[in-house]
Amino acid sequence: MENYDVVIIGAGPAGLRCAEMLAKSNRTILLVEKNEVVGPKVCGGGLPNTDLERFNIPDELLEKRYKAMTIHSPLFQNEIKADDDFLFTIDRKKFGQWQLSKLNPSKMKIRINTRVTEIQKDYVVIGQDEKIGFKYLVGADGANSIVRKYLGLKTEKFCVAIQYIIPSKEYQKLEFFFDSKLFNSWYAWIFPRKDFVSIGCGCNTNMLSAKKLRENFHLWLEKNKIDISKGEYQAYTINYDYRGYKFGNIFLAGESAGLTSGLTGEGIHAALVSGEEVAKSVLDENYRSKKIKNIVKVSNRHTKILNFLDKLGIFRNLALGLISIPLKSTKLQEIINKRLFH
Repeated sequence: MENYDVVIIGAGPAGLRCAEMLAKSNRTILLVEKNEVVGPKVCGGGLPNTDLERFNIPDELLEKRYKAMTIHSPLFQNEIKADDDFLFTIDRKKFGQWQLSKLNPSKMKIRINTRVTEIQKDYVVIGQDEKIGFKYLVGADGANSIVRKYLGLKTEKFCVAIQYIIPSKEYQKLEFFFDSKLFNSWYAWIFPRKDFVSIGCGCNTNMLSAKKLRENFHLWLEKNKIDISKGEYQAYTINYDYRGYKFGNIFLAGESAGLTSGLTGEGIHAALVSGEEVAKSVLDENYRSKKIKNIVKVSNRHTKILNFLDKLGIFRNLALGLISIPLKSTKLQEIINKRLFH
């Protein structure tokens, strides 16, 4: 059977970044992606401004820029403005293809439309019976990671997000709608993109069942007179149950490791950083990632906020409204941003 130093499962942002970094070494690499096209994924496509320079993301990949957002609750409505753009959106397909174009085929083997069906101690099985040996295995295959399942890791902290993708340029503002009765500690959103708008919501299924969330979402859509007749319905899970990234010669990156935020649902940044850090760990067995540790620290803060809001019960709407008021202060924005996201 074929043998590689490193087999990477999943060609999302984490897997592609990991492959890019490993290609600078003399290791033999196989990158496996189950889908026919690299890039497309049900995702908000949001990136913080700090990632643009760090990962050299070209301007032509950016769709929209935001320096303001509106927060709604049954008791309050506040618009929060920043001096500079704090959020950018990208098209996941174009972003994936850009990452893919940075990989040198002479430095690795890339197999698209190829599914890993089984994992053993030192080899994976592709399809029904093709065995591929490895020294190191990287799981970058998303919320339902086959590598995570092989490791026997539980996934108890996850959200279900649902949205309609509507071809419209009618919506221009980034808006978040908190309503405890409908979405518990989460919210609904209106997220304008270049040629369409994402209108959706989400919640931890321990707080609200997926069925009930969908029912509440449609009540909210009717209340706000939002036409979804031309929209494409999408649903996806968000794994934020981190239980480690290094397990002997097996590594997890991005959402496979549970590094997505349970509060914001943002995961591209964590995927890029962890993909890079896993590559460093593969190349140096003594390497310990401070950056992944920091991502986990931030994610834990987000989880504590969710737990706190959940405990507030009937007072949640009041708290959510009051929290948004001080955010009008630029100085307080900087303090909160530093504490919650760095």
